Amino acid sequence: MKSLLIILFIFWCFLNPVLIRGFTYELAFGITGSAKGRILLIFPYRIFYNAEASLLFDTSIQHQKGDIFKLTTIEKPGFMMRTLGFSGRSLAILTADNDKVRGKSYSIELMKEFRSRAPEYSKYIKNYYWNNFTFRKTRNAISFIRDKNGINRNMRYDLWLKRSPGEKPVMISFNIYRILNEIINAYNHSFLPENSSISIVMKGPEMKWTSGDIDFSEPLARSALYSAGIFRKLKPLKQERTFRADYSSSLSDNSYLIIKGSAEPDVSIWGSFRIRKFERIVKIRKKDHVLISDSMVISVMNNSGKGGRVRTDIILKE
Repeated sequence: MKSLLIILFIFWCFLNPVLIRGFTYELAFGITGSAKGRILLIFPYRIFYNAEASLLFDTSIQHQKGDIFKLTTIEKPGFMMRTLGFSGRSLAILTADNDKVRGKSYSIELMKEFRSRAPEYSKYIKNYYWNNFTFRKTRNAISFIRDKNGINRNMRYDLWLKRSPGEKPVMISFNIYRILNEIINAYNHSFLPENSSISIVMKGPEMKWTSGDIDFSEPLARSALYSAGIFRKLKPLKQERTFRADYSSSLSDNSYLIIKGSAEPDVSIWGSFRIRKFERIVKIRKKDHVLISDSMVISVMNNSGKGGRVRTDIILKE
């Protein structure tokens, strides 16, 4: 009987290779934001913010509600650069890398890059500050469930950083991985037509449809809180209304299904800042319906063109 069960298990594994093989995905995000002007026509303010982070997740375990993504490791250093104070005369550069020497070297590279990339802000900088952080643990520290419609749920976060010893603390929050955790929640609507599936779209790939209602209030508001403490004193970000995106699908090289969604909702989220543009591009392998990538961009601007842009990518590592 025991031998029969083993044979049946091996046979089941052969018929279901995707269920036991699993895949590794890179989740990466980048935020850029800037704003400047005057308060009461007298006091100048200059704010610049840039952060990037990348994590590797394994999907070897399956769940009835979808794929379980579990953090396995962090290969690339993460960073945050932001001006300090309203006048923006200091710049803090914080990095996360388990190699302290490499983290410090990366900080210097970022400082040089900032000077050439953002001259309208860098010319006012008088002081530079930096800290390097390392990870207390990484494996399984973040997990979530992603269903077949591309919606992420059941987030769990237990990733903690510690400042490298011997460095004078820069007294600002360094929460780029918590921000990434919140941005993952922006995958909160289906990229498929209502009451449909990948199999149905594959059979008629030249399709067009409209998404359900989209609301980014919660992930954007929580991301803002983690990016700068000043948002705790301000009215929280909130969409004035939901919006919908126009989606279409097509085949690429007869091997991949490409699904594209976009919208220009012009929806207010805070003061004069509005969601001006939304884009999502999903790539799925035709032969086995494996997700190749899912990229999302949210642009928030005011009437003067100042604001920010969030980009998140889920990419299969092959």
